[in-house]
Amino acid sequence: MNEEKSSFIKGINEQHPTAYHQLYNEYYKALVLYAINFLSSQQAAEDIVQDLFATMWEKKMRFLSLPSFRTYLYNSIRNASLNYLKHQNVESLYLERLASTYREITEEEDTNEEEVYRLLFRAIDKLPTRCREIFLLHMDGKKNEEIATALGISIEKSYTIYQRTDGHMLLLAPLM
Repeated sequence: MNEEKSSFIKGINEQHPTAYHQLYNEYYKALVLYAINFLSSQQAAEDIVQDLFATMWEKKMRFLSLPSFRTYLYNSIRNASLNYLKHQNVESLYLERLASTYREITEEEDTNEEEVYRLLFRAIDKLPTRCREIFLLHMDGKKNEEIATALGISIEKSYTIYQRTDGHMLLLAPLM
């Protein structure tokens, strides 16, 4: 039995596929259950154990004895599980802050947009009646031809009044 343990560790150290197959058969379920104690998520626990096995293979880990090997396995699973939880906590805090920031920005934009519209309509209300009518029709997307027809004036008059209105709005802009 002692020889079997040392041949297992030797196989892990030399990266024999049969030793890794034995590692999976003997330790996988126990390590997953151990990780679940920390995580309460079987999928995350399985991922952590699989990552550990892959890391051992990629880094060509070497062990002196079976007790040090077991200690390494369980400590690694515990640390990886705690890191996973810490990452989940950081991620959720980040998402909460991001959502809070987004709400604040949205509220500020809504307030700013409302303020701009309020000031714009206050300036429009200060325009002479005919200028106000033409300006509002332009804001509705009407063209000079349509405005002229609707108000019974020439196209040139519609254009001239709109140009004058733009000038009035520029003069009123600093007062907004």
